[in-house]
Amino acid sequence: MAQRRNILILTSYTGGGHISLAHALRDRLVPIHDVEIVDPQPHFLHLHYRLVSRYALWLWSAEFRLSDTPRTALLTHRAFSRLLGGSLVSLLQRVRPDLIITTYPLLTYEVTQALKRERLQVPFVALFADPGKVHATWLSECHAAAILVPTRETYEQSLASGIAPERLHLVGWPVRGQFSRCSEAQRSQTLAGLGLSPDRFTVFLQGGGEGAARFSRTVERVLAAGRDVQVILATGTNRRLWARFQGVENLYALPFTAEIAPFMAAADVVMGKAGPNMLFEAVMLGKPFIATTWIPGQEEANLEFIQRHKLGWVACAPEQQFALLGELLANRAKLHTMAATVNAYRRWNAGANEAIVPLIEEL
Repeated sequence: MAQRRNILILTSYTGGGHISLAHALRDRLVPIHDVEIVDPQPHFLHLHYRLVSRYALWLWSAEFRLSDTPRTALLTHRAFSRLLGGSLVSLLQRVRPDLIITTYPLLTYEVTQALKRERLQVPFVALFADPGKVHATWLSECHAAAILVPTRETYEQSLASGIAPERLHLVGWPVRGQFSRCSEAQRSQTLAGLGLSPDRFTVFLQGGGEGAARFSRTVERVLAAGRDVQVILATGTNRRLWARFQGVENLYALPFTAEIAPFMAAADVVMGKAGPNMLFEAVMLGKPFIATTWIPGQEEANLEFIQRHKLGWVACAPEQQFALLGELLANRAKLHTMAATVNAYRRWNAGANEAIVPLIEEL
């Protein structure tokens, strides 16, 4: 039996996407290795993200765009390296990892600097968490031994940026293990358990656990699309949203749960903010995705990605959402046609994911 190694996965608790990628990697690696997931960032950075994502998306967009050049990306990395240097060194001394993986761009250059400071020869892997366009902070001074890229688009961009092809590995978008364990046969049981009907057109609606997409009105528009529509509303950590929709007919307000896959699998479509993680989770369940909003700057390229690969629809305006749901209710063939292209991408992504563990073993 191969020796169990100690793997450290570095991520960011600012939003759910980077965390979910870390958990997806852990699900694949934990049967054969010991895995620890850590966010070494100070609490004030988490507080900043929460406040900006809820109340000042314009500022988040400005920060994202400002750091998206080679020069500003490097300056950002140098600032974060000073900020995180001490905590990263302490973490390396405590964990003594045999391999490090990061799912967050501001834990790339920062990690290599900490490794140099400690004179440690530890294999370092970066998983780029962008499906449509790679942000400059991933590409700037990324000295990882292996770079995992999730899509053909990010592979080509990374190659064009000058990264050596032998360091690039196209592995698809890793998705948590619960999404491969779900069965369509669970649908009726899941919906009945929520007090919903298995015969109704079901929308799984989510807008981001931190409340980045204020979508109360979207919920109301979805329910108004027809009497045959029902909603599973994933409210995440947004307790105000959960309380707002208690007792609403044809709707179940789902509080935060780590096991979200069965509820998404019970829906006909997945609808919400165009975050890549929920998009690929929907893909791995074979569910078309309806993008209703996005974080300016950060998620604009995701809208193009959805349309390019026919993974669903972009309906950001209220009248577009209402009209689209009406079409899907009247013409189920449209839904089935889109589901076929989603399943084609699902098969490719699942096949590409199989390269992850062998690559880690080789390193």
